Amino acid sequence: MDRIRRFEMFVRAADTGSFVAAARSLELTPSAVSRGIGELEKLLGAALFHRNTRNLQLTEDGQRLYHQVIDLLERLSVLESSVTPRKGSIDGTVRVGLSAALNRHVVMPGLGPFLGSHPALRLEFRMTQDARALRAENIDILLHVGEPPPSSLVAVRLGQGRPHVYGSPGYLRHAGEPLDPDDLAAHRCLVYRPPWLHQPIQTWTFERDGMRKSIQVTPALVSDDREGLLTGAIAGAGLIYLAAFDPALIVSGQLRRVLPDWSCANSFNIYAMYRRGSSRVPRVAAFLQFLREAFMDFDPQEITIAHASLANGALALPAGLPPNPGARGVAT
Repeated sequence: MDRIRRFEMFVRAADTGSFVAAARSLELTPSAVSRGIGELEKLLGAALFHRNTRNLQLTEDGQRLYHQVIDLLERLSVLESSVTPRKGSIDGTVRVGLSAALNRHVVMPGLGPFLGSHPALRLEFRMTQDARALRAENIDILLHVGEPPPSSLVAVRLGQGRPHVYGSPGYLRHAGEPLDPDDLAAHRCLVYRPPWLHQPIQTWTFERDGMRKSIQVTPALVSDDREGLLTGAIAGAGLIYLAAFDPALIVSGQLRRVLPDWSCANSFNIYAMYRRGSSRVPRVAAFLQFLREAFMDFDPQEITIAHASLANGALALPAGLPPNPGARGVAT
C-alpha cells in the first residue's frame, strides 16, 4: 500500500472519527483502513489515535502529523486538479457544498448562462455545511453560513444576512399588526432552529434611534426547515424572523415586513471556502467568480442580504485541531 493512500486513510479517520466512516467515504472496507493506519503507525514508530469503543481521538503525535499531512494532500490535490487537456480550458468536475436555501435562491437561478459558457464543465452539489467535507467528501468549494471554523482553508466573504420580521397580509389582518417589539408577545411566532444549534433562535433584537430591544419570543412552532417556515408564514401561520430568502416574496406582497420603523442588525456572514492554491485551477477559479457575481445579482435592493464587495479579499483561517473544528455561526 503506497504511503499517500495511508495518509488519506489517516486524515479521513481523523475527520470522521471512525474507521468505519473513513472506509465508507473512501469506498474501502474498515479492515483495510485499520490495516493501512496500523502500517503507517508502524512506519512512523508512533501511535496516531487513542482508540476506544465510541470514537477515535488523535494523540499528540497524531495532531502534529494531521496538519502536515493536510498541507501535503492539499498541495497534491491542487497539482492534480491543475492538469487539463488543453491550456486555458475549463473542464472537469467542481464539487460544491452548500445549503439548500443558498442553492435554490442564489446559485441555481444563474447557472444557465454559466454552464452555457463552459459546456465541458461538470458540477456536483452536496447539501453540507461541514468544513471537513472539503477533505472527507472531496469538496472543492464550500458555501459556509456563519463564521468559519479554524482551519488551513481560505475563506472569501460573499454576503451577510439581513433579518427582519415578516408576516402575511392575511395573518396581519386577523391578528393585528405589532406597533412595538414588545407586541410580539401576543403573536404566533415561527422560530428557526438551524441544524447545527442546540436551541432555536427565539431572541429577536431590534434597534431604533439609539434604543435597542431584545425580545424573547414564545414559539408557536420551531423548525429546522427554513423553506417550510417561509411557506407557513405565507399561509398565515404566524410571524418569522429570517434573512437571505427570495426577496420576490416581499416585493410581490406575499410577505410584509413587520415593525418597519425598527431595524435588525445584520446577522451571519456567508463565505466561500476552498483549499489554498485551488483558486489557480481554472475550473475552480471560474466557479468562484460565478459565485461572487451570483451573490451580487441576488437581491439587488439588499432587502434580505447585504452584498460583499467584488474586490473582497481572501481570509486565511488559523489552523485548528480535528475532529472538533469549532463552533459554526448562526444562520437566520
